[in-house]
Amino acid sequence: MDDKVLQELKLAFACDVYETVKAARKNRDEHVFRHTMAEEDGQMVFAGMFPKKDIMEFPNMTEEFVSKLHTFNLLGVVTDGESGLDMFYLGGMNKPFTSLASGQEMVKHLTDEPLMAFLEMYFKVKGIMMDFTVMNYEEFLQAIESEVFKNTSFSQMNEAQILLDAMKN
Repeated sequence: MDDKVLQELKLAFACDVYETVKAARKNRDEHVFRHTMAEEDGQMVFAGMFPKKDIMEFPNMTEEFVSKLHTFNLLGVVTDGESGLDMFYLGGMNKPFTSLASGQEMVKHLTDEPLMAFLEMYFKVKGIMMDFTVMNYEEFLQAIESEVFKNTSFSQMNEAQILLDAMKN
């Protein structure tokens, strides 16, 4: 996999999840947080932040999975809510995620292979059919641009252009 593609995906994911981390700071009594990424055709994709002690209560945990856990963990979950779920260990740290100052800091705590497998499933649920694992960086940017164009209305593109023009001034 192209390293620049990997780094872009990790940063985009981390910055997205970091918005939930920032919001979580206001809920000091809660210790589990969920960042919903997609709900499409009965499928739900989310990243959940869980303390190790809560994860240890999950049924059927393998020793291999448990050995990866930190005090605080980020799990990726894809489920239809009925037939089961796919769960990915995306990273962890020994301090709460709310202690992070930015999405860039979160990147340091992500694990590459499980994150890429999780994002592949996320893109599939969203109907985005691109295999970013075999693309070079230029192909990846073209594919992203194509998806943005395909999934963005003209009015939304016009609003984005007005915002970009305002930022230039």
